[in-house]
Amino acid sequence: MSYTVLIIEDELSLQNIVAAYFRKNNFKVITASDGLQGLEKFRLNNVDIICCDVMMPNINGWDVVKSIRQNSDVPIIMMTALDSERDQLFGFNLDIDDYVTKPFSPAVLIAKTNSVLKRYHASTSLLSKNIIDLGILNINIDSRVVKVSNEIIHLSKTEFDLLIFLIKNKGIVLDRVTMLDEVWGLDVYVEERVVDTNIKVLRRKLGDSGKYIQTVFGVGYKFDNET
Repeated sequence: MSYTVLIIEDELSLQNIVAAYFRKNNFKVITASDGLQGLEKFRLNNVDIICCDVMMPNINGWDVVKSIRQNSDVPIIMMTALDSERDQLFGFNLDIDDYVTKPFSPAVLIAKTNSVLKRYHASTSLLSKNIIDLGILNINIDSRVVKVSNEIIHLSKTEFDLLIFLIKNKGIVLDRVTMLDEVWGLDVYVEERVVDTNIKVLRRKLGDSGKYIQTVFGVGYKFDNET
């Protein structure tokens, strides 16, 4: 299956290199040189995934994400030189799906893109039942709707998959490497701290039910709503 990627990048040399790699890997490529143009290209085309720079003229990458997230859950990977935990948390709070930090290997970006698309389009039948009712936390697997105290909360694809994987292994202590392999994929290199960052954001979004995700110091995390 051929996917369409929208590359929003103001540095033309990098845009051309990334576009060439995507075309070599059988993607249809649409390019934009600033945030305003990127939003217009997104509006006019059917896009499967977006790779977006952060620091751009006219409209920056964060504002592009905010605008798109008003009515779309299309996967978004940020291409940025901002690699602090604060910057990453800011991005994940906007429901982006992954990061690549400049300078990066185009091959790594392709691998991350394939992994995100695989998760996004994979069957959501991770559990034998489609509705998970854990008191104040309710999840509809088919529609990927998560509610806390009957209020819908918005999770990115990665956050949703991470939550479901934790629930699927309820009561089992999972180390970071296992979570990276199962949620992000074996074919993608991701630093272990990304797990901690996503857990932190996920707990915040889950509100009172965030306490169900427990830290096991020196090992990893487990999901337990009964203790």
